[in-house]
Order: sequence, then C-alpha cells, then structure tokens
Amino acid sequence: MFKYWLFLHFAGVSIWTGSLLAVTIILIMMKKHLGSKELSTIVKKLTKIVNTLVHPSAFFVLLSGIFMIIAMNFGDSPKPFYLEFMERIGGVTVLFTIIAVSIFGRRVVKKFNLLEKEGSVITHPRSINTYITSMLLSVLLVFVVIFVVSFRF
Repeated sequence: MFKYWLFLHFAGVSIWTGSLLAVTIILIMMKKHLGSKELSTIVKKLTKIVNTLVHPSAFFVLLSGIFMIIAMNFGDSPKPFYLEFMERIGGVTVLFTIIAVSIFGRRVVKKFNLLEKEGSVITHPRSINTYITSMLLSVLLVFVVIFVVSFRF
C-alpha cells in the first residue's frame, strides 16, 4: 500500500510544481504586454487554472505524505532529519501555496475586474508581480524539500 501512496505523492508533486511553473512562466511573458481586455481575461483564466490544478494537487501531496509517515510507524525511535524536514517544511510549503497563492490570485482577479468596470487598463501591475513572486517562492520551497529528501541529509 505504501508504494501506491508514494506514486500518488510523486504524481501530486509533479502536477503541483509543473502547473505552478508553467503558469508563472506564462504570466511573466504576458506581463510585458498587458493592457487589453483579452489579456486580462487570459490572466483571470490562468488564475482559475491554478485554483483547479495546483491547490488540489498540493493538498493531495499533504494528505498522501501524512498517510506515508503514519505507515512508516517509527514508534519511539527518532525519524531521520530528511523526514522531519519533509514533514515540517513540506507541510508549510503546501499551506503557503494554498493560502498565499489563493489570496494573491484573488487580488489579481479583483484588480482586473475593477479596472474592466472602470474602462482603464493595467500597465504595471504590482498585484501580478506579487502573485508571480508567491508562485515562484512556492516552487523554490518545493525544490528545496526535494533536494534535502533526495540526498537524505
């Protein structure tokens, strides 16, 4: 049963980081050309994609990780550092991704909706920069956890 959880854990991590990285790269490339309603519609749809792909896969990674740690059953013996690191930093990374990316994504959508109602356009969006930064920070944290766990420090 452990192997199935491990496979699902890896699949979730792949979807989670791959989606974040892809959407981030697209937003970085689009950021230079903002100003039309079509691009603001695309940005809002990308935010929706993040909410439907990234958040469930990140939550599933957390859930499968919890089940795998329980299945290992260390009892009274201490866990290796890399497992403690994965539990703590990995859990914080999942929660950061779900909370921060949701909040900043909602701000981006609200900003675009407000500007569309007013008829103005965004040329230098600070809210998109914050959104991109939060997604890149999430990816960086995931890569740090993968690095530590891979080399079993």
